[in-house]
Amino acid sequence: MENEILKMASSQGIWAVLSFTLIFYIVKTQEKRDTRQEEREKNYQEIISKLTEKFNIVDDINKNVNEIKDYVFKNNK
Repeated sequence: MENEILKMASSQGIWAVLSFTLIFYIVKTQEKRDTRQEEREKNYQEIISKLTEKFNIVDDINKNVNEIKDYVFKNNK
């Protein structure tokens, strides 16, 4: 497909060829950028999931500590 468009553009002159080449380059570069962005977003989601799990552990520990404190304070009085 690109070759056909390039042939048509070459019949229109050098500026058409250069314009097509630039547009084609931009599209290919954007595709690569999009792929890298998707990978980054996937990594961010994994990090968020891991941090959420760790936060849940900390929350559980906090609850346990509070229960122990309540127990100790009730028995000391």
